[in-house]
Amino acid sequence: MTDFSAPHRMSPSAFVIIFIKSLKSIIGTSIILIFANIYDADSVVGNLWLRILTILAISAALALVVSFAQYYHKKFYIKDGYLIFSHGIIQRETASIPLDRIHSLRTKQGVWYRLLDLKGIVIDTLALREEEIELILDEGDWQRLLQRIRQEEQPKATTEPPAYRTDSVRRFANKNLLLDALCQNHLKGMAILGGFLSIIFGHLNDIPYNTFDIIDNYAESYFDEIAADPLRIVPVLATVYVVVLLLWIGRALLRYYDMSLTYDRKLLTFTHGLLSRASSRFAFDKVCTIWVKRNFLEKRFGLCTLILRQALNVTAKKEEDNLKLYGADSSSFFLTWWLGEDYGTAPDIITSKSGKGVFVHSLLPDLLLSVAATVVLCYFNLYVWTSVPAIYLLISVVKGIMAMRHSKITLKDSYIMVYGGRFAEIENYIKYHNIEVVKIRSTPFTRWFHRVTLSISTAGSNFSVRSLKIDEAKLIYELLLFKAESTTKKTIIAWGKGNKRGPNRKCH
Repeated sequence: MTDFSAPHRMSPSAFVIIFIKSLKSIIGTSIILIFANIYDADSVVGNLWLRILTILAISAALALVVSFAQYYHKKFYIKDGYLIFSHGIIQRETASIPLDRIHSLRTKQGVWYRLLDLKGIVIDTLALREEEIELILDEGDWQRLLQRIRQEEQPKATTEPPAYRTDSVRRFANKNLLLDALCQNHLKGMAILGGFLSIIFGHLNDIPYNTFDIIDNYAESYFDEIAADPLRIVPVLATVYVVVLLLWIGRALLRYYDMSLTYDRKLLTFTHGLLSRASSRFAFDKVCTIWVKRNFLEKRFGLCTLILRQALNVTAKKEEDNLKLYGADSSSFFLTWWLGEDYGTAPDIITSKSGKGVFVHSLLPDLLLSVAATVVLCYFNLYVWTSVPAIYLLISVVKGIMAMRHSKITLKDSYIMVYGGRFAEIENYIKYHNIEVVKIRSTPFTRWFHRVTLSISTAGSNFSVRSLKIDEAKLIYELLLFKAESTTKKTIIAWGKGNKRGPNRKCH
């Protein structure tokens, strides 16, 4: 049994996973050679199969050599509070990651992983610039590595309870997952439905632009039957919509089926997935934003969608690593864990609501699109279909009004709330010490309407509140700078002399 105090290779079964990945990568390149031989007119059938088998054998041998070299030269261990990776074939590289800078530990278990009882472990940090380094461990090594990391994460001068307790488990019902996925994704289905319509009308792009007669004849033959009876296309569109909705629900079930949460006051660990089990580990001080969304149906059935946003890696490829929770409204639980039990009773310091500029900003793209679609339909004498952009524009007007009503920002004593959304109400909770950048932007219309845009950025998210009164925006700007600096000083003092590095903050 290893304690990871000395350089340690992955479990032997991990070699099989590395070999399969290498083989898939090499076979992808070899397919070009295989197709080149298949389409060789001078090839004899017997020689053709011999060539293909030779290519596959060489690919398998090359994958075997590469995967063994990768497996043999990759080692890891823990020393002096650092997780140290040593890897590389031709050029050896060593990466040292401070355990207190690990933002999340993610695991994945695809089909091959589960057959071999292995887990792929990916460690995310804010400063890791190279590509991800995946460790492939069996369950025993994973649990021992996790235990060692927890020990290193705990302060040495204090004694704390175990990281996980048997009573700190929360399960998410699959029924609520299914219901929430059904409640919130009608607009996504409509968006794809709109894409289906655009593909139908987009066939006009296949016609040569310099042949006006061909375009005119094509339009008549293609649209006359539909224009005569628009209801004929309704069953097709309804079928497409239902299929899209079912596919989205299936995707949500595959990814989030049988989700469970193990938690304490410092860590949240989620496990989820139907065919491939995955886990996500969130540390208390690595969460930078909690995002909560409720549309009309979700509020009606006591549901919500919630995202825990972490600091993104500098490669900016990890937005998908943020965990999205569907189901019963559990926002109170997560906000209490992150903001404290009294978060709901904290008084407002200042609130500023957006003006009509949000309505204009939301409506303008849809207005231009509707006008363009109406012109095209009228040109082809499809007057019946002009009701489609008219309905779309009417929906956009309602959407703009709702966006204007929802958009505002509220400063409380220890955190900020940025509200948004259109048909759904969205609440973003941010702590002051997580703020990286604050900006005030004016527009060409500021001199007349005295409205500006306030932008706030954290390490993992960006927010813009449009059309705020200029005097309120400046006051909020100054308060954000003051609160962020005072909170940061308190955080630095709490860290102690052992960690004197504070957040890198820029304010404009």
